[in-house]
Amino acid sequence: MQQYITDAMLGTLTRWLRILGYDVIYSRDYSDGQIIKIAIKSKRTIITRDKVLYYKAKKLNLDAYLVESAEMPKILAELYSKKLIDLELNPEKSRCPECNGKLIKITDKNLIKSRVPPGALKTYNVFYLCKRCGQVYWEGGHWKNIRRIVNEAKSYL
Repeated sequence: MQQYITDAMLGTLTRWLRILGYDVIYSRDYSDGQIIKIAIKSKRTIITRDKVLYYKAKKLNLDAYLVESAEMPKILAELYSKKLIDLELNPEKSRCPECNGKLIKITDKNLIKSRVPPGALKTYNVFYLCKRCGQVYWEGGHWKNIRRIVNEAKSYL
């Protein structure tokens, strides 16, 4: 699966790509030079809104994509049309939106009960635990919005 690095202007997109299952490096503090070095070292495609960074990357023959849209569904459709991503939601392939860690499926509620609100424990049977930061996720009400955004992105294709 393709790996990416995004610039400081694309924190929200980074989270979306991770939810879609992509390995994305992101930091608000990286300079253009650091982003380029990381992209070279780890063979990542740069996704940016910064035209200067984009042209620097292209001059070095790096894979880079300049995001032009402002709305998330349109950005996702852009990336899909350039064959950079798929628009398939599968929580079992998602990565942690916060830290990019891999998620493991948890069905034994005893393993995560101290980290999850009681209402979620009663309502849901499947949870996902980030192996890196310990955050717990489940397909709660926010997944309705995630699906809506992905479906809206598909409608632009």
